[in-house]
Amino acid sequence: MIDRVNCEGRRVLVKEEAKRRIKLGCAAAGALVAALLITTCPIPGLSYQATAVLGILIMAIVWWITGVLPEFVTAVVMAVLFVVVAGISVGATFSTFASSTWWLLLSAFTLGVGMKTSGLMRRIALAIVRKFPRTFRCQVIAQLVTGTVLGPLIPSLAVKGAMLAPLAMSIGDELGYERQGKRATGLFAAMLVGIRTVAPTIVSASVTGYALMATLPADVQEQFNMASWFVAALPWLVVVLALNYLLIMGMYGRGEKAGSGSETVGAPGNAQSLNQSSRGGTNEGDSKPIPDGLGPLSAVEKRMLVIILMTVVLWATEPFHHISAMAVGLAALVFMFVLKVIDVPAFKSGVNWTSLLFIGIALGLGSVFAEAGLNDWVMQTCGPAFQALAGNPYLLVLGIGVITVVLRFLIVSEVAYLNLLMAFLVPMAASVGVNPWVLGFSAYALVIAWFAKYQSPIYLAAFYAVDGKMAKHSELAKYCGVYLATCLAGLVVCVPYWQWMGLL
Repeated sequence: MIDRVNCEGRRVLVKEEAKRRIKLGCAAAGALVAALLITTCPIPGLSYQATAVLGILIMAIVWWITGVLPEFVTAVVMAVLFVVVAGISVGATFSTFASSTWWLLLSAFTLGVGMKTSGLMRRIALAIVRKFPRTFRCQVIAQLVTGTVLGPLIPSLAVKGAMLAPLAMSIGDELGYERQGKRATGLFAAMLVGIRTVAPTIVSASVTGYALMATLPADVQEQFNMASWFVAALPWLVVVLALNYLLIMGMYGRGEKAGSGSETVGAPGNAQSLNQSSRGGTNEGDSKPIPDGLGPLSAVEKRMLVIILMTVVLWATEPFHHISAMAVGLAALVFMFVLKVIDVPAFKSGVNWTSLLFIGIALGLGSVFAEAGLNDWVMQTCGPAFQALAGNPYLLVLGIGVITVVLRFLIVSEVAYLNLLMAFLVPMAASVGVNPWVLGFSAYALVIAWFAKYQSPIYLAAFYAVDGKMAKHSELAKYCGVYLATCLAGLVVCVPYWQWMGLL
C-alpha cells in the first residue's frame, strides 16, 4: 500500500516537472522568435521599431498562454522591452494609465467592492433569481435581457462588464452552480453577450459607436440618426441574441445540475447559500420563487443603493450634463468612503490591483502600435483584399467581418481599427454603390474578440472583476469563436434586408 502511494506521488512529481519543462521550453521559444525578428528584421515594409514591437508581443502572447509568469508580470516585461528595445515612448507604452478609461475601470471595480461588502450585490442577485424561475434557461434569459436593457444607458462596455460580472457570479453562487463549471460559464457568456450585442445597434451604447459615426460622410450621418441606425441593425440584433441563447443552452445547459460539483474555486457557500435562502430542491424543473430571508435594507445597503443609482443615472444622462463618466465614477468612489460603505482595508483587498495593472498595459497596445506604424502597414497590406470582395454583397459583408477578426489580433484598439478601416472603405463604397454605413457596421459587428485577453477591454473588465473565478479563459475563448460565428450569420441575414432598404 505504501509503495503504491509512493509510486503515485512520483508520477505526480514527474508530470509536474514535465509541465514545468514544457512551459519553460515554450517561453524560451517565444523569446527566441522575438530575438530573431528584432535582430534580422525580415518583414518587408516594417521598420525596425515596428518589427521589434511585433516580436515582443509574440513573446508576451506565448508567455501568457503558457503561464510561465503571472499575467501582469509578463505585461510589465513586455512594456519595459517596448521602451528599452523597441524605442517606444514611455507616454505611449503607459498611455492607458493617464486616460479616462483606466480611472473609470478603477471606479467601476470599487463600486463592485461596495456592492459586495454592503450586501447589496447578494440582495440584487437573489431578487433576480426570484423574479425569474430558477432554471438555467430563465437565468440565461435574465442575463441577456439585463445586458441588452442596460446597453443604451451606460456608454462604457467595460464598466458594464465590471459591474454585471460580479452580479452574474453571485446569481450562480445562489443557484449552487460550480464556479468554472458549465453553467457558471454559460451565465458569464450570456452576461457578456447581452452587454456587447446591443452596442453595434444603438449608437449611445458605446463610445465606439460615436467614433464610427464620425468616420461616415456628412450625408450618411444625416441619414443615420439613432432611430434609423437601430432600425437598420435590428435584424442583426435579433438573430445574434436568439442564436446565442440557443447555443448557450446547448453547450452549457446540460450535464451539470445546480449544487453539483466541488466548490474548490473560492465559491464560499455555493450550495449552502442557496439552502439557507430557499426551500425545496434545486432541480432544473423547480421554478418556485426563492425568498431572500435578508430582511429590510440595512443603512449601509441604502447608502450604497443611492450611490449606485445616482452613478448610473449620471452615466446615462452624460450627453445632457456633459460631466465625464470618469468624474462621476470617481465621485462615487469618494462618496463610498465618506458614507462609510467601504474603508481603506476593503479598498486595498477588494480591488484587484494586479488585474488593473495588466489591463492598463494591455490597453496601451493601441498607442504602441500607432507609434510604431503597425496600424498603417496592416491596412495597406490588406487593402486589395477589401477591393476584391466588392462585387458580391454577401462576400463583402462576410469578408469585412472575417478580415476584422484577423486584424484585431494586431490592431488592438477598436476605435483605431474602425478609423483606419473606414479611411480605406469609404472611398471604395462610393465607387461600388454601397452605403458606407453597411461597411462600417459589418466591421463593428465583428470588432469584438477575446481569443487573447488583450483584445477586448470589456472582456478584461468582466473577467477580472470576478478575479477569473467564474469561468476559465480557455472555455470563454472557445465561445468567442461561437459568438463571432453568430455575428457573421446575422450579417448574412441582413443582406436582403439592407438591399430592400437600398443600402446595398
